[in-house]
Amino acid sequence: MKKSLVELLEARQKAADELSEVKLKKATIKAKLKEANIEADVLEQLKADAEALVTQANTLKETIDSLDADIEETEEELNKAAKSIKEVQKGKTQMEYLKTKEAALDFARILMDNEGSSNSARKVWEANLVEKGVTDLNKILPEPVLIAIQNAFNDYDGILNHVTKDPRYAVRVALQTQQAKAKGHQNGKTKKDESFVFIDYTINSAAVYIKYSFEYADLKKDTTGAYFNYVMNELAQGFIRAVERAVVIGDGKNSDDDDKITEIKSIAEETLAQLFDTQEINVDGEFDSTVLENLVKGIDKLAANTTPILVTSKTIARKLKMVKDGEKRYIDPQPFAPISQTGNVIAGYQVYVYDWMEDATNPIIAFADKAYKMIGDDVSADRFEDYDVTMNRRHIELASVLGGRLGQYKSAVKFTKG
Repeated sequence: MKKSLVELLEARQKAADELSEVKLKKATIKAKLKEANIEADVLEQLKADAEALVTQANTLKETIDSLDADIEETEEELNKAAKSIKEVQKGKTQMEYLKTKEAALDFARILMDNEGSSNSARKVWEANLVEKGVTDLNKILPEPVLIAIQNAFNDYDGILNHVTKDPRYAVRVALQTQQAKAKGHQNGKTKKDESFVFIDYTINSAAVYIKYSFEYADLKKDTTGAYFNYVMNELAQGFIRAVERAVVIGDGKNSDDDDKITEIKSIAEETLAQLFDTQEINVDGEFDSTVLENLVKGIDKLAANTTPILVTSKTIARKLKMVKDGEKRYIDPQPFAPISQTGNVIAGYQVYVYDWMEDATNPIIAFADKAYKMIGDDVSADRFEDYDVTMNRRHIELASVLGGRLGQYKSAVKFTKG
């Protein structure tokens, strides 16, 4: 029975891996043969082993050449078949394979079989799609995977809705830090040129990922797809949470940690003075109008004219809602309303609440809407390469290439404890 393209690609990968092992063994034996004082019987055995490895290597090379020829032939046949399918399906519904749980399990199997090589996995998966008759490769993730991930983003309401997204992977930013001002002129006096001060810096990107433990055996028994959707949704939610924290206060890891998110520069850790300002605020005890006055004073330091976005803890958000005026009346019209994690309006400002702000150095971070620039992948896209999903029999991982930093002059305020 003729092998499928997927089987041929897997067989070629296996042969290539074996050839690499043989080459490594040959190199080891070659090094041993150079050693002095080798006993005669050991020398003979080493030579015999070397000859056997040469024979094995030649056989593997022939196998790979043969598989390459079969792969090329099969790809041509599949391309012809795909064209035929496309012709037959004109005016009909697109094939439903990507919508099935079978597609999700095939996707999981291919990821595991190609662990550590996303390029190999992508090639095998796309070959599988052609075999299944999927002719439109604009969207190549299985729909159960795609829906689970997109649900996390479609239902999302958080600070990432207030950043600017740039698809480039490295962006140079130049800021003018001095505004031009009109000048008066007196007769006989030389007109002065305007002087401008510019700063420039580069925003780079790097991989950001999240891993989730799961049981593949449970996945195979998942007849409804609920478990798989749960795993993928948890991945996407966790990914979002990690990026949110990295943007506001950093990911909490030391600078020399291997898994530090390096290229998302947090507002709290920003050191370029032209990008932010500071404001002292007393967050101890019960809040009064003085706290609100300091809050407004800090927000007024934002140079950008867009809507201020505040990030704080649930504790401080509640205190802000409970502030009373001089006659002991609550200033907020709904002081006892629940504090939402998906956006609140407090004292007229848009406020987002996160648990990781409870112990943050800065009790409140404010930034101008769209002033923080995110670069790299659009993580709500539907292409395989934008997600870079990898899997083994214990973990599934979602990764993307992202970077970010404040991109406007005096576009954030760090509130410090007074």
